[in-house]
Amino acid sequence: MHPKYEIKGLFSSTPGEIKGTATSIKMTPVNELVIKEHGITGNEMANNKYHGGDMRVIHHYTGKNYEHLKQVFPELADKFVPGSIGENIYTDELTENDLHIGDIFELGTAKVQITVPRKPCHKINLAYDDNRILKEVLNSRHVGWFYKVLEEGTVKLGDHLHQIDRPYPQLGISDFLEQAFGKSRFSNINFLQDCYDTGLMDKGWKPKIEDVLAHHKI
Repeated sequence: MHPKYEIKGLFSSTPGEIKGTATSIKMTPVNELVIKEHGITGNEMANNKYHGGDMRVIHHYTGKNYEHLKQVFPELADKFVPGSIGENIYTDELTENDLHIGDIFELGTAKVQITVPRKPCHKINLAYDDNRILKEVLNSRHVGWFYKVLEEGTVKLGDHLHQIDRPYPQLGISDFLEQAFGKSRFSNINFLQDCYDTGLMDKGWKPKIEDVLAHHKI
């Protein structure tokens, strides 16, 4: 039986500023998201060069990831609430260890596919007003992940994320993150080639992987 996960939070963003830096990381709770191929209706990015795009339509973060941050930074526990790290959908369950690149889900009436894990930046520190957070998010690999849209639709609070297929069982998100941030960075050429061949790499990861693969072929 394919697992289902209840949607406990939905969020949309409007560009704003934190300490003079433009960002959309602060999210607004909503009851419904209208999911289109090229983006979520009303979900605006502060910087389209590094954010958004067809491979990053939906960002997912979870209660298990927030719980880790609460344990590491108990003095900031009240800040680690759903929507605070820039996600569009929130579930209690799941971590990066449970998922694979290319996993396909029904999300409300939409159908979506995992593309890549998030490549977080310093704006996470701005969101929590603490310069330690980004480092811990990277070290713990609790970065969240993105979906592209296979079929447009809507998702409401209380709907479910229902996994229906895993076309690339050899491409674990945790394995990808180890290549990205681990001690032997971008060293598993066969794995990186397989990731690239899915066609699911986004603008944040694709150039680096292309560069690694090109140098390996020389």
